[in-house]
Amino acid sequence: MYLFYIIALIPSIIGAVLFMCNKRINWIEWLGGTAIAFLASAIMHIIAITNMTADIETWSGKITQVSHFPQWIEEYKEAIYRTETYYTGSGKNRTAHTRRVFSHYETRHATHSENWVAYLDFGSIADEKSIDGRTYNEIKANFGNSEIISGTQGTSHGGHFDGGDNKIYTSQNKTGYIYPVTTTKYFENRIKAAPTVFSFVKVPENVKVYEWPQNPNWMISDRLLGESNISVLEFDRMNTRLGPKKLVNVIMVNFGKQDSLIAKYQQAKFIGGKKNDLVLCYGQKGTNNIAGWSFVFGWTESEICKRNLETILLQTPINNNILPMIEKEIIINYKKKDWHKFDYITIEPPAWAYIVLIIVMIITQTGFWIWASVNDFQKEEKIS
Repeated sequence: MYLFYIIALIPSIIGAVLFMCNKRINWIEWLGGTAIAFLASAIMHIIAITNMTADIETWSGKITQVSHFPQWIEEYKEAIYRTETYYTGSGKNRTAHTRRVFSHYETRHATHSENWVAYLDFGSIADEKSIDGRTYNEIKANFGNSEIISGTQGTSHGGHFDGGDNKIYTSQNKTGYIYPVTTTKYFENRIKAAPTVFSFVKVPENVKVYEWPQNPNWMISDRLLGESNISVLEFDRMNTRLGPKKLVNVIMVNFGKQDSLIAKYQQAKFIGGKKNDLVLCYGQKGTNNIAGWSFVFGWTESEICKRNLETILLQTPINNNILPMIEKEIIINYKKKDWHKFDYITIEPPAWAYIVLIIVMIITQTGFWIWASVNDFQKEEKIS
C-alpha cells in the first residue's frame, strides 16, 4: 500500500525541478501540486481498501407496531409573484431590468395519500418500512386488533386541515405474536480481502454450492437452503429471538445425499461466513429426516457450540422440533467473534488501483502545472 505514496512522490519531485527551473512557478504552487498528488493517492488508497473489505451481514428483528395514515387534504396559501420591469440610467445609458415582486396570495390544496408503516426493532437499532393496507390489517389482527390514535399528521406546506382524516392510527403488539424481519448492515471484512490467509479449499467449477442468502424480502428470509421440513416462519422467529441477544445469524443448509466434503466447499464459498453467521450444514441419510453427517462453521469464539450443534443435527430428526434444541445451545455456548482480532491482516490493493491512480495523477498534475506556468504568480511576487 506504500506504493500509493511512492507514486505521489514522483510528481512532487518533478514539481521541485519545475520550481527551480521555471521563474513563473513559486514555492506555494509547488506545495499545492505536492498536496494534490498526495491527496489523490490517499483517496485512491481509501477507495481501493473500502472496495475490497466492504461487506454486509444480516440482522434479525421483529415488528413492534404498525401505523395507518389516512388520506387527508391540506389547505394552504401560496405567494404569487409578478415580473416587474424597471430602468436605470438615462439617455443612451438607460438600461431595462426585471425583478420578481410579490402580488398576492392564492389558496391551494394538497392531498396527502393514505399509507401504512411498520416499525421494526433490531435490538440496538430501529427502522421502519412501508407496507400495504392488507398487511397492516393482518398484523393488526395478530396484534390483538387494538388501535389507538397516536397523533396527527404533519403539514407539508405549513397549512391546515381541510378534509379527510389527518389522525394517525397505531396498532401495538398486545398478544406477543412475533413477526420476524431482517435487515443488512455494512461492516469491514478484512478476511474477504485476504481469504487465503485462512486456507479455504478451492471450490471446483463443477461443484454447486449456494450463494450467501441476502434475504431480499425483509419479512421472509432465505436462510433455509436446500429442501427442508422446517418452517421458514419458525426458523426466522428463532433468529429473531437470538439475533438481538446473541448477535448471531443462523443459516441452515441441507445438501441431501451429497458427501460431507460439500460443506467444506460451502464454507469456502462463504469465506467462512459473515462475522455473525453460524451455518449448520448436513446431509440426509436415507429418505427420513435424520442427518448422515453434519458440519457447522462460523466465526464464533466457542468451538464447543459448533461441535454440540453437529451432535444435535446427527441425533435429532430435522424438523421444527429441533429448533428449541438449537436455540438453547446457541444461548448457552455461542459467543460472537471479536472482529478486531483480524485487524492485523494486511490488505494489498489490486493492480487496477495503481493503474487508475497513475492515470489520475497524469491528468491532474499536467493540468495543474500548465496552470502554474501561465498564471500571474511568479517567484518574485509576494503571495498574500
